[in-house]
Amino acid sequence: MAETTNKLFSFQGRVYLGDRGSNGKLINPVWVGDATLAVEMATETIEHNESFSGQRLPYGKMQKSKSANATLTLFEATPENLAVGLYAKRATLAPGSVTGEPLPSDLVADQVVVLDHGFVSNLEITANGGQPLVEGEHFRLERPEAGHVRILDLTGFTQPLQAAYEYAGIETFGIFSETPPERWLQMVGVNTLNNEPVVVDLFRVQFDPASNLPLHNEEFGSFELSGSALVDSMLANESELGGFGRLTLRSA
Repeated sequence: MAETTNKLFSFQGRVYLGDRGSNGKLINPVWVGDATLAVEMATETIEHNESFSGQRLPYGKMQKSKSANATLTLFEATPENLAVGLYAKRATLAPGSVTGEPLPSDLVADQVVVLDHGFVSNLEITANGGQPLVEGEHFRLERPEAGHVRILDLTGFTQPLQAAYEYAGIETFGIFSETPPERWLQMVGVNTLNNEPVVVDLFRVQFDPASNLPLHNEEFGSFELSGSALVDSMLANESELGGFGRLTLRSA
């Protein structure tokens, strides 16, 4: 008997999230960065036991449904990954400047004021009448990225105060501001035992939001996306594709 060929495997590769074109093909694939991917498949079945032998033995089994789920663990907080994980609408706001922003009245020493913008620089504060406050003596810009200003001493100044400053451009991700994203998921990988390529496609994946986004990390952070593979009715008509996805190897 001929010896069987070694078919051991250890896959690694790049994972891409893309869109499905109107022609049923992958378009605009974006690499998610360092990530791990697992696919879980299941069937729901109905079993029938016979009633003629007196022993109620298994006599038939019918598949009721099929399902496939993907678990994508992301180690990079790219804008695209955050948008998918947070169900977020991604917005880019241009840098700018502010003059005459009114601060709350009746401020007292050691109170923190939050400016209308973050990522602040060149902050100037003036009292009613135009008298300038001195940074480090009368106020301190404590958290420029959040626009936090601590009041130190207002002796001799008349309120309300006004702020003038510059702020940097930002990207924002409004949590749950977007409908659940549907993506074409593709892994372009290799069997690291023999360097043979492997490509895995899931044509339509509906992701749940990230179940946990760790904001304090002792080690490298990551977040997990779970998604359900949906049938692609266009590709389901092609017998070699199956409707859910495919695993592709180079022909021997």
